[in-house]
Amino acid sequence: MELRFRFMLLTLVALVAAAVWTFPVWRGYFRGLGENDAFPGLALDLQDDFLALAADKREALLELHARNAEMAMDMVLIAISGRQAAPLDESAGDALQGARALMSGDFQELDALHWGAGKATIYELTDSTRILRFEDFSSARGGDVRVYLARDPQPLSALQLGDDFLDLGRLKGNVGDQSYFLPTDHDLSAYKSAVVFCRQFNMSITVATLR
Repeated sequence: MELRFRFMLLTLVALVAAAVWTFPVWRGYFRGLGENDAFPGLALDLQDDFLALAADKREALLELHARNAEMAMDMVLIAISGRQAAPLDESAGDALQGARALMSGDFQELDALHWGAGKATIYELTDSTRILRFEDFSSARGGDVRVYLARDPQPLSALQLGDDFLDLGRLKGNVGDQSYFLPTDHDLSAYKSAVVFCRQFNMSITVATLR
């Protein structure tokens, strides 16, 4: 009887140890059953903001926390910080009168945390000035976000971006139409994508392949 009890106790200890060891793997199977999972370590007064995010974004952030808690916390704080509208450019409509579209593409959703919508178009204006225009644009938030033209049609990381991209400056807002002036001395046909790139996490937020 005592031997049987010891065997059962050892089996129970082994099962608990296995469950703890594999927790990051199976935790996702159970999270889908709950709608009110708090984000570990997030201040109590911010938990409602986290729970207000779309379910797929919460799931992705919780899964990221299991792999990299520090990065996940930074991304949560960015995600709940709200929308940043681009400054209204009242002269844009007049400037685009008679403009010629050279290349354009639609921004893509890369995953639950990295996404964009709207169109990127390179226009040549009547005075030969060229601009990159975002229209009906919205995207996920990021840290230290820049706008690039890249030679790769879909660069998702700094490695794919390479070192020959064209930096057009800081993103003016993650919501709203906006324009970026292009240098006159560049062969734009060499660039295949418009990229909204997060330098804090060294990855693309969204990409529009230009054709």
